[in-house]
Amino acid sequence: MLLSNFFRASLFATLCGVASAALALDPHVPLDHLHRDSWTSKDGMPGDIWDMAQGADGTMWFAATSGLYRFDGVRFEHVRKLGGAALQSNVLSALRTHADGALWIGHRYGGVDVWHGGMLRHYGTAEGLPAGGIRGFERDRAGRDWVLTTKGLLRLDGARWVRAEDGLPGPAQDLWRAPDGALLAAGDGAVFRMDDATQRFVATGIAATGYGLLLSPDGQLWNDANDRIRRVPAALAAYPAGRPRAGLPTAFSHIFDRDGNLWAALAGGVARTTPAALAGKDTVMVADGERLARPDSLSSTTVKTIFEDREGNIWLGTRRGVDRLRHNRIMPLPLAPDSGYITLAQDGAGALWASAKVGPLWQFWRLDADGPVLQPDGRVTALASGHDGSLLVGTGTHIERRANGKTERIPFPAHLQGRGERYEGARLMVDDGAALWASFVSDALYRYADGAWRPGTDFGLPERPPNGIGRGHDGTLWFGYDNDIRALRDGKSRRYGRQDGLDVGLVATLSDVGGTLVAGGDRGLAVLSGARFRQVEAADPGALAGVTGVVQTPDGDLWLNGSRGLVHVRGADWRALLADPARTRLPCEVFDTLDGYPGIAHFRAAQPSLLLDRQGRLVLAATDGAAWLDPRRLYRNPVAPPLRIGAVAANGQAWSPRDGMQLPAGTRALQIDYDAASFTMPERVRFRYRLEGVDADWQDAGTRRSAYYSRLAPGDYRFRVQAVNEDGVWNERGAALSFGIAPTFVQGTAFKALCAAAAALAAWLLYRLRLRAATRQLRRLLRERAGERERIARTLHDTLMQSVQALLMLFETARDRLPADNPSRPLLDRTLDHARRTLAEGRDELYALRGAGAPGQDLAAALAPIGHMLGEQYGVGFDIAVDGAPRALRPEVAQEACFIAREALQNAFRHAQATHVVLRLRYGETEFALDVRDDGRGLAPGPARPGHWGLAGMRERAAAIGARIAIGAAEAPGNGTLVALRLDARLAYATPPRRRHLPGLALFRGAR
Repeated sequence: MLLSNFFRASLFATLCGVASAALALDPHVPLDHLHRDSWTSKDGMPGDIWDMAQGADGTMWFAATSGLYRFDGVRFEHVRKLGGAALQSNVLSALRTHADGALWIGHRYGGVDVWHGGMLRHYGTAEGLPAGGIRGFERDRAGRDWVLTTKGLLRLDGARWVRAEDGLPGPAQDLWRAPDGALLAAGDGAVFRMDDATQRFVATGIAATGYGLLLSPDGQLWNDANDRIRRVPAALAAYPAGRPRAGLPTAFSHIFDRDGNLWAALAGGVARTTPAALAGKDTVMVADGERLARPDSLSSTTVKTIFEDREGNIWLGTRRGVDRLRHNRIMPLPLAPDSGYITLAQDGAGALWASAKVGPLWQFWRLDADGPVLQPDGRVTALASGHDGSLLVGTGTHIERRANGKTERIPFPAHLQGRGERYEGARLMVDDGAALWASFVSDALYRYADGAWRPGTDFGLPERPPNGIGRGHDGTLWFGYDNDIRALRDGKSRRYGRQDGLDVGLVATLSDVGGTLVAGGDRGLAVLSGARFRQVEAADPGALAGVTGVVQTPDGDLWLNGSRGLVHVRGADWRALLADPARTRLPCEVFDTLDGYPGIAHFRAAQPSLLLDRQGRLVLAATDGAAWLDPRRLYRNPVAPPLRIGAVAANGQAWSPRDGMQLPAGTRALQIDYDAASFTMPERVRFRYRLEGVDADWQDAGTRRSAYYSRLAPGDYRFRVQAVNEDGVWNERGAALSFGIAPTFVQGTAFKALCAAAAALAAWLLYRLRLRAATRQLRRLLRERAGERERIARTLHDTLMQSVQALLMLFETARDRLPADNPSRPLLDRTLDHARRTLAEGRDELYALRGAGAPGQDLAAALAPIGHMLGEQYGVGFDIAVDGAPRALRPEVAQEACFIAREALQNAFRHAQATHVVLRLRYGETEFALDVRDDGRGLAPGPARPGHWGLAGMRERAAAIGARIAIGAAEAPGNGTLVALRLDARLAYATPPRRRHLPGLALFRGAR
């Protein structure tokens, strides 16, 4: 028989592995009351397990003849490659993990694989290994690695394996490491110890039976003889009790757990021997321990190897799969199989009683500390506690009040007597101290007092029977109906309904908790606050629905039995709810089938389904039986769930996660898978994650083990995930993964710069288009306005001006006919002079009207007539000069320049007292210039005269077209006044000067 199942570091691995505050499985709990989970080929675990190990990150590994398997608490993964490299074979025989994260894999027909740091390394005959199966691994306190094969013991020296059996009488048959770190080997029926000074094995005096050695937590060494274990005398070998485990656990067919229970793999199941059974014995038959061997209790009764994980769970590797044994918080009460309609009650002495329907029959038990004791009574269909401490027992024919060994028989109401053997009689009973109230099957509610029954309707209660009955500490009786509660006190009835805040549905339980009425219905829970009910919501939706039993323990905690299981509310949270009328949410935890809860609370008209016994245990009734929980010995898992980021998928392509990894450009859809190696209740491990740079806060993932992101921009990211176990212990350090997403071309800086340039170009082109359209519109409007001004000027000239001229001629004729000495003639002469001046001013305005519409193509032709007319009028010489080839001006420029020139000419002719006025136009390549120069007296110093706005108007018109204007004395003294207008060529000319353009702009410009 292979010895590797019993040695391979058994001395430390099974008993002195990683220390943890977690407890081993309670030896007082029978094996068939532990929670059992099995995985077989339908779950991805085909069985035939040779070895098990738990890595430093908490991952469970399984070596089978079909390959290597990894378990994250939810699913098994058949691992064919590690670090991208394939294993040497799928037929495995040994596993070992080390604290540095290394996983050592032994192959049944030779070869070793080591996965460490994301790399897989192969060792075979080329590296010095013999052509034989691998039986186990060990690492000594100097950090050197050893391997036990079917051909002997070897040590890794650099990159090669060398034989290391100096001092052994022959090939080593087993290998392990003692709690003090010394390396031990077995051979030729004896145990040898490595001497660090001589690097040789020396005899210890301990005999080896061929099946290895075991060390219990108290430091006692045992010789494993397969079917029995023998105590090794302390004089030969003893180790301090309670030493920290020196490494990580390893699996064997016999192990001691951390609390000293011996577990043995048998051909017919598994056996457990408690420390009490080992005490004082030198030889113990392993098969004499408590056995779990029913075919329906394990994946296979052929158990090959046993392993204890860091949380204290026991794993069994069987021929057909893997089994896990763990704590159950709720323990079953072994009533008869298939018990239903269970009713519980407690008498004044503290004894608990239960009745249940088993098939067509009813049975009745007293629940003692050693278990239920069946009573001879027949057809006990209902139970209740009397106000005086008596036990009320309902049968199919009558009700009994039992107290102090005496029984009072209470007959049914007359119309219910003689219903036959199948009639189930009373369903609900409550004793208020003055009378007994009872609700009967298929009937109504009645009150029994002074030997007579009266219907509940006599007391203002509904005719229909209630679903729940409760008694308050102040003597109030409470009756529950369909979202309808009736309170009865001192013979007066009061109704509570929806109008009073009640919304719990069908009321099944009414309990007085410290003076506060708690009402439970099929839709939820409510508390009576003053004269109104207040709905209570759980942080876990639905946890408070279907409550049929409420108990407050002495520590103030509240326990409720409902459709989701057993609900626990801390006393502090309950008090906070009662103290704050605005508070409705109640934190709680739920114990369900994962904790051993038998089904759900049976929602029916019956007595409360939850009681507190004399030992402080909670006893409950459910659809699949009765059970109990001890709140004072409630197992809590203290181990935070280790976290691992398992896989990354970008755009559907899988990537091995490594810190600093770079994902391809264009990654839009990202999935990150993670898991937590918590194995007590992996179904309740909850996660939260956060992608820094994307998520402002933690995202609650619940039990989901994947995070999804879409439309991620290129850049650097850091993903973090944390987990909490079933008992609220957080792994706040969690796991993290840094990665980057490369930008595509269109996401890069160069493309963005090109887009910005293109946008700027497009904006510029749009501006040019808009400017050209506005210019065309302005030209059209200017042409229309110029045409209108010319029409007005012609009309005035042909009508008003000609009429005024004719009037002047008539007045002059009339004046000439007057005698020279006529006294009216001087007045008439002055009037005619004034009229002539008015006519001259009118001509000036006509000039202005016609000049405003001067065509931009020939400004000189538009201004020359004005200058000549003014010169003739004032007797002043006038010249005009044009430098450069005349070019078309922008319409607005031509108009404003014409106005400025006209105003300057008028000023020169009227006010300068000049003898000569010159107008000069210069069409340059860089600018357009207009000068009006006279040789008169120059400008008077000081501000302009009030009411004269000519100079200010010229400056405003120049500013409107972006021109510069200077008005002042000519360059040489005594040379009169100069008005100089300057405008940049690109603003002045209708067609800007030619210059270099971007490719494509010429086409655009040519398309105008």
